[in-house]
Amino acid sequence: MCAKYGDSIEKNQLPHVIFDSTKFGLASDTVKSFAIALGLPTVSASCGHDGDLRQWSNMDEDKQNYLLQVMPPIDIIPEVIRSIVQKLHVTNVAILYDETFVMDHKYKSLLRNMQTKHVITSVAKDDSKRKKQIERLRKLNITNFFILGNLSTINLILETVKPTFFERTFAWYAITQNEGEITTKRANVSLLFLKPVVYSQNRERLIQLRTIYNLNEEPQIMSAFYFDLALRTFLAVNELLQSGTWPIDMEYLHCDDFQGGNTPKRNINLKQAFMQQAPFIMRDDTAPKGFKGFCIDLMDEIAHIANFAYTIEEVGDGKFGHMNEKGEWNGIVKELLENKTDIGLASFTVRAERENVIDFTVPYYDLVGIGIMMQKPKIPSTLFKFLTVLEPNVWLCILGAYFFTSFLMYILDRWSPYSYQNNIDKYKDDEVKRVFNLKECLWFCITSLTPQGGGEAPTNLSGRLVAATWWLFGFIIIASYTANLAAFLTVSRLSTPIESLDDLAKQYKISYAPVHDSSEMIYFERMANIEHMFYEIWKNLSLNTSLTLRQKSKFAVWEYPVSVKYTRIWQAMQDAKLPNTLDEAVARVRNSTPGNEFAFLGDSTDIRYLVLTSCDLEMIGEEFSRKPYGIAIQQGSHLKEILNDAILKLLNKQRLEQLKIKWWLKNEDEIKCRKSKDQTDGITIENIGGVFIIIVVGIGVSFIILVFEYWWFKIRKSPRVITVTESALSTDVK
Repeated sequence: MCAKYGDSIEKNQLPHVIFDSTKFGLASDTVKSFAIALGLPTVSASCGHDGDLRQWSNMDEDKQNYLLQVMPPIDIIPEVIRSIVQKLHVTNVAILYDETFVMDHKYKSLLRNMQTKHVITSVAKDDSKRKKQIERLRKLNITNFFILGNLSTINLILETVKPTFFERTFAWYAITQNEGEITTKRANVSLLFLKPVVYSQNRERLIQLRTIYNLNEEPQIMSAFYFDLALRTFLAVNELLQSGTWPIDMEYLHCDDFQGGNTPKRNINLKQAFMQQAPFIMRDDTAPKGFKGFCIDLMDEIAHIANFAYTIEEVGDGKFGHMNEKGEWNGIVKELLENKTDIGLASFTVRAERENVIDFTVPYYDLVGIGIMMQKPKIPSTLFKFLTVLEPNVWLCILGAYFFTSFLMYILDRWSPYSYQNNIDKYKDDEVKRVFNLKECLWFCITSLTPQGGGEAPTNLSGRLVAATWWLFGFIIIASYTANLAAFLTVSRLSTPIESLDDLAKQYKISYAPVHDSSEMIYFERMANIEHMFYEIWKNLSLNTSLTLRQKSKFAVWEYPVSVKYTRIWQAMQDAKLPNTLDEAVARVRNSTPGNEFAFLGDSTDIRYLVLTSCDLEMIGEEFSRKPYGIAIQQGSHLKEILNDAILKLLNKQRLEQLKIKWWLKNEDEIKCRKSKDQTDGITIENIGGVFIIIVVGIGVSFIILVFEYWWFKIRKSPRVITVTESALSTDVK
């Protein structure tokens, strides 16, 4: 682990999170020690209840925010066994398990501190040994048998046991992680059979997991669990990265550098990123009832006024309540209909079909509609953005024109008989005397493009014509550059092209959809169905032969086929594939790219909170189809009057407004984002800062040239000392 981790640091492929799929034992202990020592954010799916992970016990609050354990489904089985034993007052138990169940210390102690004689042993592989195993357990006066295994193991044990072991004095319990059925040939077997059951609304997603991701491993409940946990982990980390709350320069400590107390400090709240239904109801293990949020504060206020106590239980399928084609309800509505709960507390929309089967209190949160959420436009800023106004080849052409014009002006001035340098006597009385050598020509052309101007122009007509041509060229280039620079620097402040649902419906580049099986999905589906019904009515009227021409003319102004707005919208949503969860929808919005953009249509309170806690999302336009939130109760319940009275008192005291301020305007999870650009903002330093760098570079170069000039001046002015020697003259004359 240290070798792989160190190699990733050396390659600058720094890990954001450790996904720990170890279940128990030395490997699991090693990962926990490794993660907590080096301060690496970790999500673990190891078996164990609170306090079972020894390496992660007694962690401070900071570590609890980024070292997370999510119990796998198999961890519920010990609680199932304990519950059965306690409920039925079982005094003796034999637990038989196969290799599909992990018998670590948790299972070995699952009946500890209970007055129940118990034996826990693995199932014998051989038929004869397995038969003797059951006989020995019976001799210990054990009459209650738990079988923990796959369907094959359960069938083998049931067929091994003597028929007398299924008499009234015996009790058999079979628990499996598989979805199938027991197919034993043994007759007259009575047992309690527990297996995972998939909610009908989730079966479609399981089919997608099998077909798209080839997720066919058994048991399916564990495969889906690890898939969902991995997906949730990566989405949570991505959410923190996109929202800007992930540390930019996170310190990574090598294994060899760990000295026992130098674990890096982290400011990462990975736990919060796992929460849902914010800010109405959020799981919080530190809260008195395990939850926090607007609804929890509301219920605490109501309970104080009405003087009652309450407990909170999550609905099994996580749904608010929707009726299927058979008229069957799910979610909170089902729990209320079956008298399993007294109060349905959530961001619960009051709808007519729900009011037919349950009651609602007076609204506690008025008129919440459907909103549109998109990714904020990502306009990259650069200090040298002013250079990107023109393409590189244009800059090269301008540079080439500059050198060519300067050289041409030098040639013309050099050879023209009317230039200053060729008529010095003629222009000797002029105040400005300028010889257009190559240096002066280069300086003239560059300063001609500035407000300062180029100075004295050439005296010869040919040179002046070149100068005038260069001035015209410069004027056009500067005007074009200025216009394009203004457009480039204001493009990020332009309004989003999508501002309403109608804008979405009129285009085809941006896909859009609500969450599958959500209230928003039902709204659009029903609106499309209503349009279809109106069309059928119009068609039947048009084809009705019993009507006279006069009668038909009265509704002939109706345009065919009445309206297809929501029909097109619903079809576009189906083509876009509706996301299964809010997290998946947010991920699709954040992963939008030009040409593959996605807009999410959902509850406006969810969208406002997502925008509140991130800097890369924005809510588009005004919400629509607005409805109030209410507290759900059983139809005819006496609690309705009590709750209504308490809500009205809170409303009169302005307490509901105070709660809104607490969870929206002063929410501790709000992220202070840099103000988005609008039409009144000026140019930012991120886009124009390169100009200042040019000044600094220019000043630096000028100092370098100053040093060179000083050095050159000293060389040119220093006296040259020449040694002169006298040569001897020959006296011989020939």
